[in-house]
Amino acid sequence: MAIGAVIQDSDGETVDSFGHMSAFDLMVQSAQWGLLWRELQFPPEPRRLTGTTEILIETDRQKILLTTLFKEYYLVFILSKETQLTEARRILDQYLAAIREEMGL
Repeated sequence: MAIGAVIQDSDGETVDSFGHMSAFDLMVQSAQWGLLWRELQFPPEPRRLTGTTEILIETDRQKILLTTLFKEYYLVFILSKETQLTEARRILDQYLAAIREEMGL
């Protein structure tokens, strides 16, 4: 089950968000995971993971998918711990298709 989703740009600015948690918690989590994503994707110097398009992080409380939307935009997708990876991918693919369609991409 999706708990929250935040679209951010390469500067970490939130473009849009949705969540079944407080707005504060959603922004804190997206800032935390977004920082990791930006460090890997937009480093000041070349690093090994700059070609990475998706990262799955599993904590004791939830799963987080970080994925490239397009160019310099990415999605922080927060899921319940119980969500199976195949279900997470299915949900993410649906959301990504809807997001890209909405943005005319």
